[in-house]
Amino acid sequence: MKLCCNFLMGARSEKGGALIYILIAIALLAALTSTFMNSGGQGARTQNAFKLAAELNSQARVVRSAIQDCILRYPQGHDAIAESNYNDPYPLNPDSSDAAYSAFDVTNRTVEELRCPGAAYGKLFGGTLSTFLPPQPNLMEPWTYFNGEETALGETFDGVYFQIQSTKSDPFIGESMQKMNGLFSPCEVDYTVGDNTNGCATGAQCLRVWVIRGANTTLACS
Repeated sequence: MKLCCNFLMGARSEKGGALIYILIAIALLAALTSTFMNSGGQGARTQNAFKLAAELNSQARVVRSAIQDCILRYPQGHDAIAESNYNDPYPLNPDSSDAAYSAFDVTNRTVEELRCPGAAYGKLFGGTLSTFLPPQPNLMEPWTYFNGEETALGETFDGVYFQIQSTKSDPFIGESMQKMNGLFSPCEVDYTVGDNTNGCATGAQCLRVWVIRGANTTLACS
């Protein structure tokens, strides 16, 4: 009888030990699965950041090249432009109200509406100057352009620049803009997380590419 009881107790002990090992194995599997999923997610995020940075860099260089081509080929600009703080011979703001620009009824500042003053206001993109600009990357708003001096969202901007922004919360967007910032010389590009006082709206992330950075610009180089 004693032998029987010892046998039963041993069997129970073995079952208890086996259960512990099973629980440990399940815990290890869960930890490994979590690690794998996290590393996979991080890898996808990094990949998305690099992809978006490459798109932003490519498009920024297309825009800058088109603007420079305009002023190099047509350095005379347009003598009739009288807009205050205008930087000659660069394109006017697409929504400019200058009399010399009155034939073009545009109510936004998107880059695709840029016209070269010295080339009889031929369009830089998709027009007589025949430069192609791909659509802005996913999750981003269209590229916009500014020429002049203005105070907006707590900062004064002086010069010529174009920018793109996003109000989406995906983490890789900010990472891609930071990577983009690192591809240019200091003060050529500004990356800003908006708060309505730093030249970028609250809830947005802004990437600004300068063609001319004027002395009256108050935003510090990023």
